[in-house]
Amino acid sequence: MKIGNLTATFNGDIPPRSTTAVYCGASTFRDACYQLVSSFLLTYITFSGLLTVSDTGAYLAQMAVISIIVVLCRVWDGINDPIMGWLIERVHFKWGKYKPWILIGGVLNTIVVLTLFLAHPTGWGFVALFGVFYFLWDFAWTINDIAYWSMLPSLTTDEKRRNNITTAMQICISIGVFAVYGAVPLLVGAIDGMSSAEVYGLIAIVVTSLYLISQIVLVVVCKEHDRTIETKEEKEQGEVRFGDIFRLYKQNEQFRYIIIAILLNYLAAGTLVAFGMYYFYLNYGYGSDKGGNIQFIFTVMYAVGTLISQFLYPLLTKIFNRKQMLLGCAAILFVGYTALFILGFPIFSPTPVAYGDLVFLLYIPAVFIFFGQGIIAIVLIVQLQSTIEYNEYRFGERKEALVSSMRALVAKWGSAIQQGLVYATLAATGLFAITSQISDLEYLNNAGAYPNPEDFNNEVQAIIDSVTVDQKIGMAIGMVVVPLLIMLAAIVIAAFVFKIDEKKYNEMVTAIKARNEGK
Repeated sequence: MKIGNLTATFNGDIPPRSTTAVYCGASTFRDACYQLVSSFLLTYITFSGLLTVSDTGAYLAQMAVISIIVVLCRVWDGINDPIMGWLIERVHFKWGKYKPWILIGGVLNTIVVLTLFLAHPTGWGFVALFGVFYFLWDFAWTINDIAYWSMLPSLTTDEKRRNNITTAMQICISIGVFAVYGAVPLLVGAIDGMSSAEVYGLIAIVVTSLYLISQIVLVVVCKEHDRTIETKEEKEQGEVRFGDIFRLYKQNEQFRYIIIAILLNYLAAGTLVAFGMYYFYLNYGYGSDKGGNIQFIFTVMYAVGTLISQFLYPLLTKIFNRKQMLLGCAAILFVGYTALFILGFPIFSPTPVAYGDLVFLLYIPAVFIFFGQGIIAIVLIVQLQSTIEYNEYRFGERKEALVSSMRALVAKWGSAIQQGLVYATLAATGLFAITSQISDLEYLNNAGAYPNPEDFNNEVQAIIDSVTVDQKIGMAIGMVVVPLLIMLAAIVIAAFVFKIDEKKYNEMVTAIKARNEGK
């Protein structure tokens, strides 16, 4: 029995509209699910009373072990992601090169994420559960993520269409990310009768359900590109070997350069957001009606800046080349980050300039920052995809999955380094001791120790009031100054070291088509 387009393919450089629409739309729910774990799992652990909050030493030890587990999982990615890329290149199913892996990873990921947010052992018991299931999450997400991203460059080699698909996908990704960033601060602590751990669990159920449905729809509706020519080339060149991963990195110097730039970009762009709830809670008050509400509006500005960049990107490509866009964004980011540092932290007084009636000033640099980061993200993805044609142009082989596996790898490396930076900053400034005390009160609140919510709120606020100006400035360095410097380094590599510009790309595609037509 035929089920949708399960085994159907298409030819040429124009993918079916249904394939493009569903492929891009699925990224909304994929990235919502990813961000829930990547950006909020540690915050969930920190503030939900799951660790040994009655003993500060044990709490810090458990947080340290959790951070080490995160780093070790990212080290494992150094093997796991390239292996997955190799498997996709090597093992093909009758109903597609990419879609089977997308579905397998989708099912496994759903199970693992639900376990991480719904299982509630405490203390070292939770640390043990986290160690097992965070590792499994990394494995399950890798299967789905690499297959999904590997499918993108196979849809078309036409630069305009590829730019349009990439832009549409980035818009959908942003919607998913913003939905999670907006929902979590607003919902946690805002639903009467539900603890923060229970609210996180409810959010996880909704997000993972939508994610799984989207992956099933993608597999049933989307068509993959016909692989006749690629299969012929694979037979001529022999089977894909695991060593091809290292050969690709060694021989394709443009791939090396852009991978380094993407790693730096992921690290810098995510650090500001990773500090999110720590920053807003400790500067503007704990809970959805205080710091959580301000974070929600900040997230709206995040959405505004990013979506403007993504909608304008096709127009900007008609006016500027990629190098000019990168350099323009460098200036925008410098202005935005500098303004955020001055306005958002207590540089001139015990409270930030953007405080009370002036808190709206905090949202202005956010638009600039996220606009610039949005443009840079699209440019880097387009540049990475062009290294596939560069590899085919020089060496006669595309290797989409291997290239995409390295993108996934550096994304996770960036996330791991980012979490390490957050942990190091909070530990060095003594802010982990503050979050430990809040988590202790949250644990007692969940146990019913505060019949009057105001008593709980007042005790939490007293803890937040004990945070010093020096501690907040220390957070500013890790949250604003370091990411700006890293982002500027990424731009320098992408603009000056990477050499595949628009003219070079069109020359390569023309030469590749002429070579294939002659076979």
